[in-house]
Amino acid sequence: MSFGTGPDIEESDLGCFVDDSTYMTDCIVDGAMAAGPAPELMGLLMAGTLLSSLYIAGDGTIAVPAVVTIIVGASMVPLLPPQYVGFAYTVAIMGIVVAAFSVWTRFTHQAGY
Repeated sequence: MSFGTGPDIEESDLGCFVDDSTYMTDCIVDGAMAAGPAPELMGLLMAGTLLSSLYIAGDGTIAVPAVVTIIVGASMVPLLPPQYVGFAYTVAIMGIVVAAFSVWTRFTHQAGY
């Protein structure tokens, strides 16, 4: 009985996990992001969840959640692989937009300085 030879493991989907030049987290993150939606959409979802939870837990102002979201997004830029930096930029931009909205609300609707 003769068995045929299959492809080398380096040429299969498992090749990423056995290659010494890549990190295990790169293989896992690539697989998870490839199976799901775009990283920017996930960043928008994460930023929205972060902003909403901090707004509910806070005293009703949106300034503190906006600053925390900007800091979290900016700190994620060097931590993520290059192909997922858009995820971190989306979180930071969402915080900047909310901070601008907070400033606009404070100086136009509340007339406070």
